[in-house]
Amino acid sequence: MKFDLGIEKKYCQSVKDAFDAILQHGTALQKKIAELILDSDMLVRVAPVSKVNASGITGLIDPGRTNERIEEERLSLREALGEVVISIAEETIDTGGQRGAEGTFIHEGRHAYDFARTIESFSNADVNPLSLFDPTLYELELEAHKISGDYMLCVNKPEYIDEGLGLMILGRNDEIGCFVSDDGIHARLRESYGLDPITNPGPRASELLGLRFK
Repeated sequence: MKFDLGIEKKYCQSVKDAFDAILQHGTALQKKIAELILDSDMLVRVAPVSKVNASGITGLIDPGRTNERIEEERLSLREALGEVVISIAEETIDTGGQRGAEGTFIHEGRHAYDFARTIESFSNADVNPLSLFDPTLYELELEAHKISGDYMLCVNKPEYIDEGLGLMILGRNDEIGCFVSDDGIHARLRESYGLDPITNPGPRASELLGLRFK
């Protein structure tokens, strides 16, 4: 993982602390994704929310270069992650603190992982076309919300649980306590994102990233 130029030291430290927390508290999958990101050249940017337009967002550093590499190379997952950038808003860290940073890199880190899997599969499509990975936006957001809920349960602190309940990512009942709520996540994706797996699954990852087939 590398940082864009000009990021204040406090923000760099917050991002590093977020990954340390994920490696300490996360599930096996969350730790795997964090380790892959840390071992790659994935770029991290920190900018005002007026530029990021979200708490965090994931995309490509240079789509043109990525398409050239897909055409000319066979990329590994780690190499594909080096084409990806996660941007986090300064306000996410300033206001949300470590919980905000951890939550953003859990959610956006899943997007980065899935985008890298898409890039890797496209670069190998000529020899392994059946392994093409190109999820819809609904599928991308579903997995990112689920992994966020899993992390909230792993940390198991009131502020994490309360956030999960408020976002409908978590549910709670008297018998089993808190759990990742599939129904709540589906409702959130429908109401907040306008996505539905049948009627409006959204564009595929390749469309979001502007990728071309090999």
